[in-house]
Amino acid sequence: MKIKDIYKYSLEKLNNDEEKFLLTEMIIAYVLEKDRIYIKLNMDDEINNRQAEKIKGYVERLTNNEPIHYIIGKRDFMGMDFYVTQNVLIPRSDTEVLVTEAINALNQEKKYAKDTTTGLEIGAGSGIISISLLKKIENLNMTAVDINCDAIRLTTKNAVELGVYPRLKVLKSDIYSKVNEKYDFIISNPPYIRTDEIQRLDPKIKNYEPLNALDGGESGIEFYDKIIRDAKAFLNKDGYLFLEIGYDQKDDVSNLFSKHNINVKLKVVKDLAGYDRVIIAKFI
Repeated sequence: MKIKDIYKYSLEKLNNDEEKFLLTEMIIAYVLEKDRIYIKLNMDDEINNRQAEKIKGYVERLTNNEPIHYIIGKRDFMGMDFYVTQNVLIPRSDTEVLVTEAINALNQEKKYAKDTTTGLEIGAGSGIISISLLKKIENLNMTAVDINCDAIRLTTKNAVELGVYPRLKVLKSDIYSKVNEKYDFIISNPPYIRTDEIQRLDPKIKNYEPLNALDGGESGIEFYDKIIRDAKAFLNKDGYLFLEIGYDQKDDVSNLFSKHNINVKLKVVKDLAGYDRVIIAKFI
């Protein structure tokens, strides 16, 4: 079988769905360990039976709306490939805004330029936030916590693969329950979808991604409340709290600081679509 034959098979299987067919190109490139440009320029190349059957199996999963990143087991984030499994959320590009803003804020602080900087990530998932920060900030040490054992294992695997594991401590912890140090900053992208909205999510999300990593409780801000309430106890003087938020949660999350009598300087950053996406709180 040639590459062009598996293309034809895939196109027929997907009923000429253009969006899914583009994802099929990714699958073929992944299985053959080539890039998509190579695939397009070498349609007459032969593929073996094992490769053909693997591609067919992946295409079948694609017809059931399974997310492409679970199928191939990887997701690009900030120019790096991270392993992902169905036990953790697929990283979203919006989270790159959170990481970028944290890097910018820390780089502007002269006190962090020479000394070792320390950070705590709450809800590690696949480890994309901590690992991306470690790759960009050489004098940084991170602690990443998650209550999910699969997330702990996956974060560790990604950290080893991307060469930052010596500077990353990974703990199983329910928010701060096992944390006993103070840090220069805390960063988190917690669950923030209201419980009553979960069943209205896209089937690709609802049927495949772990709902407990999406469900922010009845109000959608239950995790923010817990994180903000106790943050000061785990921050060094003049520390930062970086939070990714839902597009309509700016006021609800911001009000939690006054609810808990916490003095901070707040900044809200929008994502590329113009939605409120990140809250930066500098503790005073």
